[in-house]
Amino acid sequence: MKKMLKRSILMAVLAGVSFVAAGNYAVPAYAETATVTTNVTIEQKSVINWEKGSDADVEAMGIGLPPANMPPARAMALARRAAIVDAQRNLIETIKGVQVDSETVMENLMISSDVVKTGVSGIIKGAVIVKEYTNPDGSYSVIMKVPMFGVKDSVASVAVPSVAPQPEPLPVVDVKETPLPKPVIKEVQSVGYTGVIVDATGLGLEATFSPVIYDTNGRAIYGMKNIDPNFAISKGMVEYSKDLQKATVGSRAGSNALVVKAVGVKGGANSVNKVNVVVSVEDGDKILLANEKTNMLSQCAVVFVR
Repeated sequence: MKKMLKRSILMAVLAGVSFVAAGNYAVPAYAETATVTTNVTIEQKSVINWEKGSDADVEAMGIGLPPANMPPARAMALARRAAIVDAQRNLIETIKGVQVDSETVMENLMISSDVVKTGVSGIIKGAVIVKEYTNPDGSYSVIMKVPMFGVKDSVASVAVPSVAPQPEPLPVVDVKETPLPKPVIKEVQSVGYTGVIVDATGLGLEATFSPVIYDTNGRAIYGMKNIDPNFAISKGMVEYSKDLQKATVGSRAGSNALVVKAVGVKGGANSVNKVNVVVSVEDGDKILLANEKTNMLSQCAVVFVR
């Protein structure tokens, strides 16, 4: 989407730009001033690359036009700075929409917590330029990114502590009775599965930092409470994929993953956000029985295909 902004701006050598985490920007400080009227085209474009696993990131583009009637070098420097500011603004807007869990988006946390506001501000200030170039029409483009996961300076490092229920993980539920036939139970327990892949293709599953695997009886098979929160921050508690076949090769679920089909997706008690997957009772039992042998869930060896 493009919008034309026509404005009179005070410009000279740029000394710096400061941000507040809510996405508002302070006026840049300049060493010299000159009044210039210019048309600036801003293209808002951003994406969250959830499918990159632990290397997931938020990527955003910013675009600015150089002011007229200025020396070319100075005009292009100002266009580049405008593009950087626009990219940082787009990064913030995208981060605001990140689903932290079924009930909460980042924007809610930024409004209610000064700690989160400050954290997001720091993330944006540390955004990395991955590509920049001059366009044929004379505008300047900058593409910037910030990591979704990492022990610090990542979106998860700010978001996950707000939803982590306790410092120590709780064990997953035990399978005391199951409708599975004994031969199936024996097979599941003997295979040594390296991870689990839940195929939710076509169900409209949304990505989040804190998803849950439920069964159709409402039993929680796997969730944030079952893992080390530090792992959720550094790597993410699930890996997302758009292709089932690719998920079975080279994903965190390993070379011998248990593949189950989701029968639905759901939100939380007070939301309709489709971030949690629902499997059959039988498949839920398979996941838990397989976990008894390899402890794969504590290693977050889980992939959601969406």
